[in-house]
Amino acid sequence: MKKVYLHIGAPKTGTTQLQDLLYLNRDKLRAGGVLYPAERFDQHFLAALDLLGKKWGGLEKQAVGVWDTLVAQANDWDGTVVISHEILAAASPRQVSRALSAIEGEVHVIYSVRDLARQIPAEWQEGVKHRRKMSYVEFLDDLSSDEPQTAVLQWFWSVQHWPQVLDRWGSTLPPEQVHVVTVPPPGASRSLLLNRFLRVLEIDRQWLTVPSERANPSLGGAETTVIRNLNLRLTSRRLKGPHYRHFVREVLVHQTLADRPGTEKITIPPSLYDWVASTTRDWIASLQSRGYTIVGDLAELEPSRPSVDWYDPDEASDAEQLAVAYRIIEALLLELAAREPAAGAGPRPVTRREKVKRAAIRLAGPRIAGAGLRVYRRVPRRLGR
Repeated sequence: MKKVYLHIGAPKTGTTQLQDLLYLNRDKLRAGGVLYPAERFDQHFLAALDLLGKKWGGLEKQAVGVWDTLVAQANDWDGTVVISHEILAAASPRQVSRALSAIEGEVHVIYSVRDLARQIPAEWQEGVKHRRKMSYVEFLDDLSSDEPQTAVLQWFWSVQHWPQVLDRWGSTLPPEQVHVVTVPPPGASRSLLLNRFLRVLEIDRQWLTVPSERANPSLGGAETTVIRNLNLRLTSRRLKGPHYRHFVREVLVHQTLADRPGTEKITIPPSLYDWVASTTRDWIASLQSRGYTIVGDLAELEPSRPSVDWYDPDEASDAEQLAVAYRIIEALLLELAAREPAAGAGPRPVTRREKVKRAAIRLAGPRIAGAGLRVYRRVPRRLGR
């Protein structure tokens, strides 16, 4: 029977690497009877965005109709299909119903989960990488409240509350078609999590001949605080979404500041441990009672007690932040240098459009300078190519 695997998240559970591997090796997978329907890397993200009807920095405009297109491709395939994106975990019951009812074949839901004590700081950090301005203490205060007030925390629980996510996605499916993949603890083999995913998907690892270079790396405490301070200064009016995604998230976060040795790791404070441990025990008991297929070990989800010498990222010292700022300046200078001709290399070529502009200004006297510029502005952009 045809199977369709819906991998719905959660965020920060190895999803980026898995999706990149599936995308890069999609031709080999297709030859093996497995369809990963994607003409661009972020197609499943856009499809999920379309299904959820969420705004996402302007990307929602590109997402219109992508979910239906993805489902049509899946329905046209006779073999196994894999659809994967972590924001699917946030789908409402109505959105889940729309998704499941449209897909033909035997649907399997895969939900990957990680120790909540690791997910809490990861979610705050991920929010900062997406222009959030909330401090860590503000995030933690709202986290432990009975009624989270901020959109940040409402989102967190919508994708990270294991029982509730699986209530929405698994309530109409036989329990054996719901797969919970646990993320191994720190220090485990890097291939262990991937092998768990592939086991569920029934994918031969030999089909994945093109390695993945993508990841969603973590930041240290001072690094995250500096990015948050930049967010406070760089409004979307001053720095548009595409520029933020390239310069801040890609150049600064992923290429420059992430996973650097010697940085202070962000953890939950000791005062939060008992609440996290109790919540985790309740959630594990809930999963055990449902008869889902567990891939891994639920014991891996139990949190470790944080050190008494807890590091508060909100209190990162001036010296720590200055060191981060120097690395940022260096990275941005190198990025700008790569975009501009080196000194002494001669002037930058003048485009046809710039020539028209200069001619308009030369011809314009004091009274008609504005008119000349209006003529220039009406010249088609294609002249500049």
